[in-house]
Amino acid sequence: MAKTLMIIGAGIEQVPAYEAAKRRGLTIVGTDMNLDAPGFALADYKILVSTRDAEATEREAIKFHRAHPVHGVMTIANDVPYTVARVAHAIGSPSISLEAAKCVTDKQLMKQRFAEHGVACPWFSSIDSPEQLRNLIESNGERNFVLKPVDGRGARGVLLINSGVDPEWAYTESRRWGDSGRLILEEFIPGMQLSTETFILEGKCYTPAIAERNYSRLEQFRPNIIEDGGTIPAPLDDNMKAAVDDVILRGASALGITEGLIKGDIVIDNAGNPLIIELAARLSGGWLATHQIPAATGVNLVDAVISYSLGEAVSPAQLIPSYDRATAIRYWFPQEGKINHITGEEKLKQVPGLISYGFFRKKGDMQPKIYMHPDRFGYVIVSGDHRDEVQTRVKQALDCIQVEVTQ
Repeated sequence: MAKTLMIIGAGIEQVPAYEAAKRRGLTIVGTDMNLDAPGFALADYKILVSTRDAEATEREAIKFHRAHPVHGVMTIANDVPYTVARVAHAIGSPSISLEAAKCVTDKQLMKQRFAEHGVACPWFSSIDSPEQLRNLIESNGERNFVLKPVDGRGARGVLLINSGVDPEWAYTESRRWGDSGRLILEEFIPGMQLSTETFILEGKCYTPAIAERNYSRLEQFRPNIIEDGGTIPAPLDDNMKAAVDDVILRGASALGITEGLIKGDIVIDNAGNPLIIELAARLSGGWLATHQIPAATGVNLVDAVISYSLGEAVSPAQLIPSYDRATAIRYWFPQEGKINHITGEEKLKQVPGLISYGFFRKKGDMQPKIYMHPDRFGYVIVSGDHRDEVQTRVKQALDCIQVEVTQ
């Protein structure tokens, strides 16, 4: 009899997990509050519940499990590790601890664990009032900081600030994007930022690829911090890759995670030291795990996470690259307004190395002003033999599409 896998979330970025599970012949239970979520088209069973409501999801999962045993639970591109952990513990499938799941969903708790265990990360402080924020900024001259909700996601309420930003406004703006209302201030470290996808197995990090995150639009969208994709491989030597793996392993250990998938946001400081900005106990969004890493390395982390979630063995051979290529992803950022025309799609399809592209809006929709990642218009991913090639190709792809708006 086929095993049953529960996938928390059925949005567009969870679809690759449904497809992978379907290829393996698994019975799929999807959960989402949106009946029209695209992943549901591939699910054998549907549970209508918010992915962020851990208690309700656990309750519905237990009810389902009693009638139809579930063998594992996972998610992808969905910052709900506590929901996943609650369900996994309830049905007795592999998972990180509930305490670890709480830490990776609360940036303050996470950073406190790093500080307690001597794990390198930027300076940080909880922020309880606009006055405290003002005092911290003014006492640190022209240094830049990042203010964000402790439970934020998708760059919502993430602000790059210094003494030139009104603390009252920044506090109110950032606070409205988190569920808890709690904020954290971190020092902004200039330097190369990295996205990592690491599978920890028997005390060793397997990181098949590291992407250099593209923040070339910092000044364009400031004070909002908007990432414009990334490029694999990041320009790192073997010593730096080893240092990145070391800090990830120590950071995961500080959170109580000794096995499974860890997503890392890392920055290399001016002294050449990797610091952890954040860790997440899930596969990343932005098509990094589902499209970029497989195209660049041949490693299928989605399959590895499915196996782990079902209690099946994951071997080092599954996590070691079989080839070394390059990929890049970038986003479109049209002007705010009503979308009248989208042209160039046929030309885009002819770009060498095109892997995938998508538009989040269509003709007649409103393109919002860019404040957060969901405001981006669409994405394009290309592959090639090396970094220079994919950077040329992705620019060529971006230039194909014209979005005409009425402001």
